[in-house]
Amino acid sequence: MSRGSYLRHLALSMGTKLAMIALRLLRNVLLARILGPSERGLFALLSTLPDLISAATSGGLNSAVGYQAANQRPMGLLLAQVLVFGCLLAGLLTLLVVALAREFGSELDVTMQLGLLAWLLLLAVPLTVLKSGLLTLHNASGGVVAFNVLRLIESLAPLLLFVALFWMWKEAALEAALISWLAGISLVVLVGWMWLKRAQPLQLQWDRASQNELLKFSARSHPDLLFQQVILRSDYLFIGALLGSSALGHYAMASAAAELLLIVPEAVTTPLMKRLLQQDKGIDKVTPLALRLTATVMLCACVTMALIGEWLIIILFGVAYQPAYPALLALLPGLLGLCYASILRLDLIGKNRPATVSLMMGVGALLNLGLNLLLIPSYGIVGAAAASSIAYLAVTLAMLVLYCRLSGVPFWHTLFILPGDISPMWLMLHRRKAA
Repeated sequence: MSRGSYLRHLALSMGTKLAMIALRLLRNVLLARILGPSERGLFALLSTLPDLISAATSGGLNSAVGYQAANQRPMGLLLAQVLVFGCLLAGLLTLLVVALAREFGSELDVTMQLGLLAWLLLLAVPLTVLKSGLLTLHNASGGVVAFNVLRLIESLAPLLLFVALFWMWKEAALEAALISWLAGISLVVLVGWMWLKRAQPLQLQWDRASQNELLKFSARSHPDLLFQQVILRSDYLFIGALLGSSALGHYAMASAAAELLLIVPEAVTTPLMKRLLQQDKGIDKVTPLALRLTATVMLCACVTMALIGEWLIIILFGVAYQPAYPALLALLPGLLGLCYASILRLDLIGKNRPATVSLMMGVGALLNLGLNLLLIPSYGIVGAAAASSIAYLAVTLAMLVLYCRLSGVPFWHTLFILPGDISPMWLMLHRRKAA
């Protein structure tokens, strides 16, 4: 992929992410105003648990199948491994967790808040694993268009379904939100499977040598994804247990507003995933350019969000969610770090350093858990946000130091757009427009 081709794919992915922002923002506005802080917090908890549970069973699976897909391994073989080592194991662990929670943790606030809704996880977790696996296979094999279409479906389908279901059952808003969420995941799985089958031969197969190779790679990168989810979502569990569902609803809105900015690193890594994992010629120039582009745009986005965030929360979600604004401010430094980590992680995995990345994420996860226990009782949801930001900034700094050492790229070449970047990018985009 030339630099010009990368910029064209970046523009496509950025357009997709802008559409996703609009759709998700509209859905979050509807959920916030219709459900209220308490039920919105409960919905956030339910929709977070599948990511945590699936990360515990198959955290390294996506990295492994993504690496193999980028190196042209048969899709039927990789998809079979996703179904067995991902969906099956995740489903069994979910059954065990739900049964144990209801048997021995019935007096916990989280268990009482979920009630019988916890059994929905038996469907949600395997679907989440399969959805993530299909998205990874499409993107890692170079299917940038398919990946972007599937992400649009993931954002649009739950919104339309929620509006339709709520219009029919106004007294069952939470149930409508849950059904639309599960149906949206199912639709992405169906379309993703059919698209993959249309693009290339897709016959499920099993090969013991390939299975062992995938398991070895997955074992080295598994802690990375597990610890990443711990940093991203363990704060939801702490807040739900220590502060209640209303505080969790406020925090969910702060996270939703902040995570809208993730359009920047996601748009950059989508067209780059295959190349970062393959580490082909010229990657020593592409990765620093991606880091500089991302950091510059992300810094501007974070400053803008800090200035208009309170107004945005009140106008969109209602005055009941105003307490979310201080937490939003505390999350922004972590998001700036996360934009670096998402690119550096793929580059380091492509350099065959999944175990080192996992170690860094493990230290970050331990730091995050300790800070949550220390800060949440005293500072509430602001303490949870600060814990996440500190952990991500620490991990990002460690990844950046390792990347610069391995690649020989000067540290300052990864920070912000350089004067020499502007003219080539302008020429490439101008040529694309003329074509």
